[in-house]
Amino acid sequence: MNPDTNISLQEAIELHMAGEYEGAVACYRAILDQDPIHPVALHYFGIYLFQTDLYEEALENLIVSSALEPDNAIWQNDLGNVCFSLKKFGDAEIAFLNASRLAPADHNVWTNLGATYLQLEERTKAESCFHQALEIAPDCAPALLHLAEIHQERNETFLSAQYQCRAYVLPPHEGKSHQLLATSFYFLGRLPEAIAVYRHWLQEEPDNPVARHMLAACSQEDIPPRATDSYLETHFDAYADHFDINLRDRLTYRGPECILDGISQITPFDRAAHALDLGCGTGLCGKHLASVCQSVTGIDLSARMLEKASQTGFYDTLVKSEIGAFLEEHIDAYDLIVAADTLIYFGGLEPLLLRVAGALRKGGHFIFTTEDCTDDLPGHRLHASGRYRHARDYVQACLVQAGLCLRYSKGSGLRMEIDSMVAGTVYVAQKKES
Repeated sequence: MNPDTNISLQEAIELHMAGEYEGAVACYRAILDQDPIHPVALHYFGIYLFQTDLYEEALENLIVSSALEPDNAIWQNDLGNVCFSLKKFGDAEIAFLNASRLAPADHNVWTNLGATYLQLEERTKAESCFHQALEIAPDCAPALLHLAEIHQERNETFLSAQYQCRAYVLPPHEGKSHQLLATSFYFLGRLPEAIAVYRHWLQEEPDNPVARHMLAACSQEDIPPRATDSYLETHFDAYADHFDINLRDRLTYRGPECILDGISQITPFDRAAHALDLGCGTGLCGKHLASVCQSVTGIDLSARMLEKASQTGFYDTLVKSEIGAFLEEHIDAYDLIVAADTLIYFGGLEPLLLRVAGALRKGGHFIFTTEDCTDDLPGHRLHASGRYRHARDYVQACLVQAGLCLRYSKGSGLRMEIDSMVAGTVYVAQKKES
């Protein structure tokens, strides 16, 4: 290479990097007119052709330049990218393998090779490449997302979610959902960072009920006595469309089965009975109630949830109302009241259980679930999940105070959360006959 050619090539690359393609191309062509196999000019001119969607011409240039300088890892990677774009996955594999041999510490090369193996339907090789990329660069977003997809295909939901969350929390955070960001940090066990997101969210939206409730849950500061109506309505309205899929398919939710277990303890049941489903949601318990009761009423704060419940056909009446107020207006009205995953949004249970007792007819039953305190703390506490957990002794004491007799209780897993089953209890209580 003569000095003039070197100067022209440097000018061409600088123009190219600055986006001044016309001047760069003129320089590349001038150099190649003098030396048709000038490797650097061929390579960068090939890159230009690729950027302008002239893939086949780009490929010709890059093949020749890579053959002239076979030990250039960057060029081998570029060649692989062009082959991949042209769906020449076998050729891409060869190029990326060459690049990985020359630059084994480049995580981008391993990610590219893994993506190529996915196209070649070689999942095991692809997974190995993505793990290699993450060993080099743990925050490599493409590798994280590809692994999330691989595990999702295997129905390995927890592992898939882990990789998805790791990718989502990577900066920049601007423009990302505050709720998804904080939830991802929580899922990864990075509670201080979740708290920071909730604080920032609340600064931006001081009246946001979700931000306020979840900040209290994660920070254990300013804990409310119960979840506010505005939190419940906002949270479940947003969740309604995916509620059943998330609970059943992803979280192995067992609330309705727990209610059915409770019903089995008190059947045969009077077909003239009137049942009330507190916090009925999308109506997952409706079929169990309709099978043993003449009429079924559902109550919920979320209009979107009630829309879903109405589509089940199991409810005679659906009401949008706060639970406590509704119960006070319906004294001695129900033979059976159920609450699956409803008391988890109340801290102290005394006021609610008194209202339940008032709404039950003599001899009526209340079947409900709670999440258990697993740290031997008395009473109740708000967990970082945003749900309240209750000690069994505390629940039983509250039942006695409300004039309800405990007839049955059984520990049960309620749902999966962060790869472990949430411990809970199903209770069957009865209002005294006299």
